[in-house]
Amino acid sequence: MPLSEFRAEVQQTAEDPRVRITIVAPDEIRALARPEAEERLSILLHQLRVRPELIVYGFGTFASYVDPIPCDQLLGHNTLVEVNLPYTLHLPVHRAFRVQCPQVNVPATLQMRKIWTELAVGSNDVEAYADDQPLYYGPARPLTPTIPQAPNLGPWPHFTGTNVEIYKDTHGVFRYTQVRVLFDSVHPGIDGPDGTEAFQSARSTAVTQVTEIASQVINYLLDVYRSITGESHIERLAKMPVTRVYFADANLVYESVGIESGLGSAIVNRSRREIEQVAEMVAAGRQPERHTLLLQSAHSALDRGQNLLAVVVAFQAQEIIIEKRLRAGYAGQGVVEAEVTAKLKANHRTKDRLTILSREVFGGRSIADDNVFWDSWLRDCNQRRNAVVHRGAEIDHEDAKGLVNLCEECIRRFTAL
Repeated sequence: MPLSEFRAEVQQTAEDPRVRITIVAPDEIRALARPEAEERLSILLHQLRVRPELIVYGFGTFASYVDPIPCDQLLGHNTLVEVNLPYTLHLPVHRAFRVQCPQVNVPATLQMRKIWTELAVGSNDVEAYADDQPLYYGPARPLTPTIPQAPNLGPWPHFTGTNVEIYKDTHGVFRYTQVRVLFDSVHPGIDGPDGTEAFQSARSTAVTQVTEIASQVINYLLDVYRSITGESHIERLAKMPVTRVYFADANLVYESVGIESGLGSAIVNRSRREIEQVAEMVAAGRQPERHTLLLQSAHSALDRGQNLLAVVVAFQAQEIIIEKRLRAGYAGQGVVEAEVTAKLKANHRTKDRLTILSREVFGGRSIADDNVFWDSWLRDCNQRRNAVVHRGAEIDHEDAKGLVNLCEECIRRFTAL
């Protein structure tokens, strides 16, 4: 069907500004009388919004069990946090792992079970292990999708089967592991009338506190599992997909479902400006700036809880743009390449390049001229990165995020010189 572009204005509510848009519609509308054409376009326009109507990150509810969980099922602890991992940890279901997590001073016990999804109904559940190698279920019977696969089944091959799983799976397609973290905690004020604001606040606080403990314990487990097995796809989780929290002393259970990045209104298309930029860039065959891609990778690492990786990648992005601009600046002054390289080698530290070399290239100017920013960059970015990379210092999510932001701000200021 031939299509044409029509220009229109939309306004979501009376308080919102009018937004000029381009709507793609059947070309035949152009031949209609104006009232009929407007009616046809109006039907299409009513399907559009200029901002998200909602973003849902999850929901949860408190309740009590008619029959409380028996103490022996909690292995002597009074708190349970249950998490569904997007991975399968190939550890036996009967084994209780006693954990002393270095990040929290709370002795804990871990129980795990591997769960087959509906794509692998009928698969085996026997538990066994060999001394020096993995064991596998059999017979393995993958059922291949119809070719060509129907588009509405999604971009991934729609396999089903029994006793099969996707290697390096990070979405729990055929199988995933449910982890129960058991430990002791004390939370006064959570056992009371449901409608009382003080009790609701105390309960929410208690859930937050024990979820943080469980998150530290599970991420510690993931680090240990990955280091021992070599399964590199098993990464720390920035947000723990908690499905249940139980406080035995109060017989209080909190059950929840969450979507880490949020579930909201679907985007139709990016802006005309971005669309034209994409079209122009790919037509010209231009490469994206390396430092831009690295900074985006750093933010992606933060989203995945990979704080160390985010720090390393963001600082590398900063170093790349600094050297690139310095080389270009010296070249503009007529300095030969060999001399430029010698200068860079003699001033290999980033802070020296941002001061000594920057002043040579940019007429005495440097981002260090702003003392407040420079002190922050030296302390919270440069020194912190060196401690993490060279001395193995720990860094939490907030500090890593702050360091990445300082790298971005450094790049912005440096490129503006």
